[in-house]
Amino acid sequence: MSPHRTPLWQHCESDQTNVAKFITYVNEQLGLSLKTYDDLYSWSVGDATFQDFWRAAYQWLELAPPGSKPVGPMLADEHSATTPLFPPPAFFAHDSLNIAELLLRDGKDQDVAIHFAREDVAGVVKVTWRTLRERVRETRDALDNSGIGVGDMVVAVMSNSVDTIVICLAALSLGAVWSSSSPDLGPAAITDRYMQINPKIVFADDGYLHRGKRVSLADRIRQWSEPICQAAKSLRDIVVVPFCKLDIDTSKIHRGCSWDSFISRTSEQELTFNLQPFSHPAFAMFSSGTTGKAKCIIHSSGGIALKVKTDMILQHDVRKNDVVFQYTTTSWVMWVLNLLNLSSGKSMLLYEGSPFHPEPTILLKLAQEVGVTVFGTSPRYLQELRSRNIIPRHQFDLDRLRVMTSTGSALSADLYDWFYETAFPPRTQLISMSGGTDIAGCFVGGTPLLPVYSGEIQVKALGMAVDILDPGLAQPRSVELSGLPGELVCRKPFPSQPVSFHGPAGADVYRSSYFERFGPRIWCQGDLIQRLPDTGGIVMLGRSDGVLNPSGVRFGSAEIYAVTDTFPEIADSLCVGQKRVADADERVLLFLKMHPGSPYTEELEGRIKAAIRSRYSHRHVPQFIFPVADIPYTMNGKKCEINVKHVVSGRQVAVSGTVANPDSLRLYRRFQDLPLDKKATIGAQSKL
Repeated sequence: MSPHRTPLWQHCESDQTNVAKFITYVNEQLGLSLKTYDDLYSWSVGDATFQDFWRAAYQWLELAPPGSKPVGPMLADEHSATTPLFPPPAFFAHDSLNIAELLLRDGKDQDVAIHFAREDVAGVVKVTWRTLRERVRETRDALDNSGIGVGDMVVAVMSNSVDTIVICLAALSLGAVWSSSSPDLGPAAITDRYMQINPKIVFADDGYLHRGKRVSLADRIRQWSEPICQAAKSLRDIVVVPFCKLDIDTSKIHRGCSWDSFISRTSEQELTFNLQPFSHPAFAMFSSGTTGKAKCIIHSSGGIALKVKTDMILQHDVRKNDVVFQYTTTSWVMWVLNLLNLSSGKSMLLYEGSPFHPEPTILLKLAQEVGVTVFGTSPRYLQELRSRNIIPRHQFDLDRLRVMTSTGSALSADLYDWFYETAFPPRTQLISMSGGTDIAGCFVGGTPLLPVYSGEIQVKALGMAVDILDPGLAQPRSVELSGLPGELVCRKPFPSQPVSFHGPAGADVYRSSYFERFGPRIWCQGDLIQRLPDTGGIVMLGRSDGVLNPSGVRFGSAEIYAVTDTFPEIADSLCVGQKRVADADERVLLFLKMHPGSPYTEELEGRIKAAIRSRYSHRHVPQFIFPVADIPYTMNGKKCEINVKHVVSGRQVAVSGTVANPDSLRLYRRFQDLPLDKKATIGAQSKL
C-alpha cells in the first residue's frame, strides 16, 4: 500500500511541459493518438515501436549537427524486438555527432553559460558562452598540438570546476575519450583506475578544498604519477592545474608539466569538431569495485547524449530557460549528466566544496542568488537539512524552483512528507530517480504528467523496458503486477548501454555483470524493487548484490578489505551497507574478527579509518566499526555479505544450506537497532 492516498504534488499546467509537446509531435509525425504518460511509455517500449520512440526522440531533441542527413534506424535488425542486449548492438549506425558541438551550439555569446562558486572564495563567477567557447578553443588547440586525437584517453583528477568542463569539452571536440576522478581520492584509488586505460595525457589539480582548507596534492601526484607513467607508455604529460594556486615543483612529478607550459602550445586554430559515429567511445567511467579493482565502463557519445537528454528534457522537464544545478563530484556519473545541462537549460550553477561549508545553507543561498529552477541533490542532503532544523522556504526565496531531483539512494516517505509539509515550496516537484553509472541515466524516475506520492518513484523511464522478476527463480517470471518485490531488469536494448568494458577480459566482465542471471536478452541490474498496484509507483528496496552505496557514492567491499588486510591484528573482516525502514540513507558497517590476543581499541579504529581515508577518500570511511566473534562464509569460501546486509537492515533471511557456519549470522541481529545519528561507544561495541 502507498503511504498516502492523497498526492503530495500534481501539475496544474501539464500541457506546457516538454513531454506533452513531444506527445503532440509524435502524434502528428507518426499518425498516433497518444494521450497519457502510460500511452507514451507503452509505445516507447513496444515490440514494434521502441525503435520509433528513440528515433523520434533523437529528432525532436535535435541532437544531430546542423546540415546532417535524416536520422537513420536505431538498429539494423528488422526483427529488433528479439535483438539481444549482449553483445551490445550498434545503435544508429548511419548517424554521426559530437557532444562538444551539441553543448556549445546554441548559447548566445553574451549570455551566462556557467555560474561558478567555490567554498573558499566569496561570490559567484559568471562565465559567458563567448568566454567558454574561447577557452575550449584554446585548450583544444593545445591538446591537438600535444598529439591528442581521436580515441586517445584524456584523464582529469580534478575538482568540479570550470577548468574541468573546459578541458573535457576540448577533449571531446577532438574525438578523444574523457575520464575524471575527484582529487580527494587516494593514490591507490587513482592508480587502480588509470593504470587500466593507458591515458595519453593527465590533468591534475594542485590541491582541493575541504571545509575551508586548501589541501595540497603535491605528494599524492608524485605517488601516483610514477606507476601510471610506467603502465602508460604513450603518456605525454601530467599537467598540474592551479586550482588552489599552490607552489608545486612539476620537475619532481613524472612527466610533470605546468598549466602555463601546456597552454602555450596553442596556435590560434579555430574551434572545430570532429564528428564521430553514434557509438564512438566518449567517456570512461568506473564501477564500484565490488570484487576487486574498479572496472572501466566505456560509454558512447551518442548513447550519453540521447539517454541523458531524454531523461532531463522529456522525463524531468528541464526547459530552455532553466538554471540547472546538480551537486556532484567529478568521480560520479552525475558529473557527466550535469555536463549535458549546458544544452538542456539556459545555464548551470557549478559548485565546488562542501554542501555545508562555509555555512550549512550555502547551496540554498546560491540557488536564491542565481535563480536556480532545477536543483539536483541526494536524500543525504535533505536529511541533513532536516536534522539541522533548516526550513528553506522560510529562509530563502525559492519561488523559481520548479523541480528538485534526488538520486544516489532511495528517498524515504518521511523526507517526502517533510519536503512538502515543512521545507520547500509546495509547487516544486520532488523527483526521486534511480539508474546507474552503467546506463548513464535512469531506469525509473519522474514525470510532470502524473502525481507524486510519498515514498514512491513515479514511473518507469521512457524507452526502458523495465520489468520486475521473481528473485528466487532461475527462469524469468514477472512479478510486477502482483506488487511483490523482485529483480529490476530491462528487456529491450537501449542506446546508453556501455559500448564495452575496457581491457582484455572486458567482454566477459560485461556479460557476467548483467547477463549471467537471465541470459543475453535480459539486463539484470542488481536492484530489488517493487511496483505498487494502486498507484503504479515504484519503491527501491536496495542492492541485491554487495555494492556499498552511502549517499550515492558507490564502492565495493573489496576496496575496504584491501585496507583491513594490511592490519596484522585483524583476522578477518566483513563490510556491508545498512538501510532500515527508518533510515534516509545507507551507511557502511565494518565488522572485524580479531586475532586472539589482539584487542579492539579506539586507537586501532582510528588507524583503520585513517588508512581508508588516505587510500580512497573520507566518503569510503565506515560509519560504524565493530568487533565480532565470527564471519559467515559459504561452503565455497565466499563471505555472506548479502545475508548479513539483510540481517542488520532488519529483514528476514532464509539461511541457505550453502552457509558453512550459519550460527554466525545470529551474531549480527543485535546490530539492527543502532542509533540513527549518535556514534556507538567502544564500551557498547565490546558488549555487543
